[in-house]
Amino acid sequence: MMRSLSLCLVSSALALVVTACRPSAPPADDVAADRAAVDAALEEYRQAWLQGDTAMALRRVSGDVRFLFPGTPDLDSAAVHELVISEMAKYRIPSLTLKRADFFVAGSYAVDIGTYDEIQAPKTGAPIHGTGRYMTVWRREPGGWRIWRFMINEPPKS
Repeated sequence: MMRSLSLCLVSSALALVVTACRPSAPPADDVAADRAAVDAALEEYRQAWLQGDTAMALRRVSGDVRFLFPGTPDLDSAAVHELVISEMAKYRIPSLTLKRADFFVAGSYAVDIGTYDEIQAPKTGAPIHGTGRYMTVWRREPGGWRIWRFMINEPPKS
């Protein structure tokens, strides 16, 4: 009987400790604040491309970012920096429209999924119209939300 009572007390204490240590779900207003902060970071990144401002764009990119494009090896941070600088030197982006299809926040990460429609105007040659889907994983870092993972693909050929 004594052993049974001890086991019951230990089990109850353990259940209380586990319950007390479990993280609570973030309040709804925190999720709304996170969404607003990610929206602001996304708009800053979009504006950087529209204005051809490399420094502004790179401020929204994490130090350990990865870009994942179809048919190519993943781009690490150094390659992403090189890509942003190179693309902004080659093209002006007079139009970039993003349409969000899904968004959620999970702790220090936010996932943004949608479609894009852009016009790239090369320094020489005809404008290029690009459309497709994107998925961006944002990470909360000191100084704000930054792009941690980014993936795009073109729509299927019709």
